[in-house]
Amino acid sequence: MIDDGARRVAAKVLAGHGVDVDAAERGRGWTNATWLTDELVVRVSSRPGNTDLLRESRLVALLPEQVGYPEIVDAGVLDGHEWVLSRRVAGTNLEEVWPTLEPAERVRAVEQMWTRVRHVHRVDLAAAAPHARARSPFFPDRPADASATLRRLADAGELTAAQVDGLDRALDRFWAALPAAPRVLNHGDFCVPNTMWHDGRVVALLDFEFALVAPPAIDLNELVKMAFVPSDPAGRAPLREMVGAIARSTLPEAGGPDVLVGYAIMLEAWMLENELSTVANGGEPDEAERADASELLTAFARGDGGHYAPLFTGP
Repeated sequence: MIDDGARRVAAKVLAGHGVDVDAAERGRGWTNATWLTDELVVRVSSRPGNTDLLRESRLVALLPEQVGYPEIVDAGVLDGHEWVLSRRVAGTNLEEVWPTLEPAERVRAVEQMWTRVRHVHRVDLAAAAPHARARSPFFPDRPADASATLRRLADAGELTAAQVDGLDRALDRFWAALPAAPRVLNHGDFCVPNTMWHDGRVVALLDFEFALVAPPAIDLNELVKMAFVPSDPAGRAPLREMVGAIARSTLPEAGGPDVLVGYAIMLEAWMLENELSTVANGGEPDEAERADASELLTAFARGDGGHYAPLFTGP
């Protein structure tokens, strides 16, 4: 639910640039409210007190131009709401055009997304770390917290005790491997909805509020999901060769299979619990996302890599 104050803040910011908020287009987003004009985009924290947007505005100043992040015009706080005003990037959100793309175009889009996020991974950590998230809501930073999420899912009837045991064993391997994994700046929410598409190519990665310093397995997992989650197997099949090659070449610097699978388990556990919370609060769940999360967790519990196993057994 968007706080009404967010719209009032957007109206004030846009009015300062001669734009009526009623003439602006409402954008997508679940953590911030967004309004778009022909030339500008204003993002406003959904509720007062959120500190992600100003931190993000400082972080993206460090990104190289190859990432494509839009120019920030101004930023500040009004009525307790952080806000950022940026130039509008020419193009369309990739999620909107994805259903219309041919298989070869999808392959090219995902490959270009990965090329752009690799420039994020090369940002100087000493400069970026103060502006990245201390922790992500998707990835617990303590083993006990990760295990507690699995047990809550079991209590809700989403996992069996045997599946929790299998996932815990996989997470034990994750925590053991994690200290040796190299760190980079991750986008942290690397996905099709955070990508801009224009004239047949990816032109920008957006929304760095979840960026954090961690092994690149976090962003790599999002890439792998695009090709290897169980839903829409025919639609994802064209991506698998390209994504598989990228994953195999990146795995050594990402910490290896145990780190990749560990992050995948934690993300899917968060996804599934979030869907349950949506239902409990009277909202409409994303049934496809819920089904994918459940199936991925069930498969990971077997201990053989689940749907990611083809990445670990050769080309």
